Amino acid sequence: MPADTMEPDKTPELDKTPPTDWPLVVDAHCHLGAFRNFHIPGNDIDAMVGVMDLLGVDVAVVAAHAGIYADYRFGNDQVMEAARRHPGRVLGYCCINPNYAGEVRDELERCFADPAFRGVKLHPELHGDYPLDGPAYRPVWEFAAERGVPVLSHSYFAGDPLGVFAALADEYPSVPLLLGHAGLDYGLDRVVDVVAGRPNIHLDLTGPLSWDGVVEFLVRELGSGRLVYGSDMPFMNAALQLGGCVYARVDRQDKERILGANAAALFRVDTMTEVAA
Repeated sequence: MPADTMEPDKTPELDKTPPTDWPLVVDAHCHLGAFRNFHIPGNDIDAMVGVMDLLGVDVAVVAAHAGIYADYRFGNDQVMEAARRHPGRVLGYCCINPNYAGEVRDELERCFADPAFRGVKLHPELHGDYPLDGPAYRPVWEFAAERGVPVLSHSYFAGDPLGVFAALADEYPSVPLLLGHAGLDYGLDRVVDVVAGRPNIHLDLTGPLSWDGVVEFLVRELGSGRLVYGSDMPFMNAALQLGGCVYARVDRQDKERILGANAAALFRVDTMTEVAA
């Protein structure tokens, strides 16, 4: 058919409105921006919010890729701007770099002067494998203890031993400590043994949700009250991560806690104002 006589594309637009019974969804582990050694499409905050709209995700807690790698201040500034562009939809993690120990406390104070920041993100492996219990991280744990701020730490690919997380949780019982990626490569049996007696450790489910049975196992062993959904978007596929929770063979009440209620309590998400913003 000649191009000038072709009918216009009649593909219907996607309905971006979640079902009326769709629960609050808080993505507790997101990133933002370009990464250091490979291309990530759709890594800007506008593209990410577009994905959130398609999937029915209400709020994302974001740490910039720049912040967990080369330039923590630049990364934190990116998060500030993202939260301004999408108020209520985007909340922030403050990233710090222990290799600049003298600047840690000042950067925490700078970030948390902005109410969009609700947590601290640590990535020891990308900051020279600096140990989580090292002296340069002490201002983070002390700051978090003073304010009850959640701390999310990466725990994948030969990171700090599981015992370090346990010792920090014992030393700072008022700090909600999120074990990134649910400590998958430590072995979930070992993770359950450590977490069971430490109510301030929460498991961020980013990553293992593509593995059938992980959510079911953790709910059975620990209950659903300390499990939080995370996608690692745009680093990982958000739809895949969400599907691992939505289709898990657990009760609806457990899913609602995991998908949003638990993170809403940790990050002080005001469902009446922030989600509606």
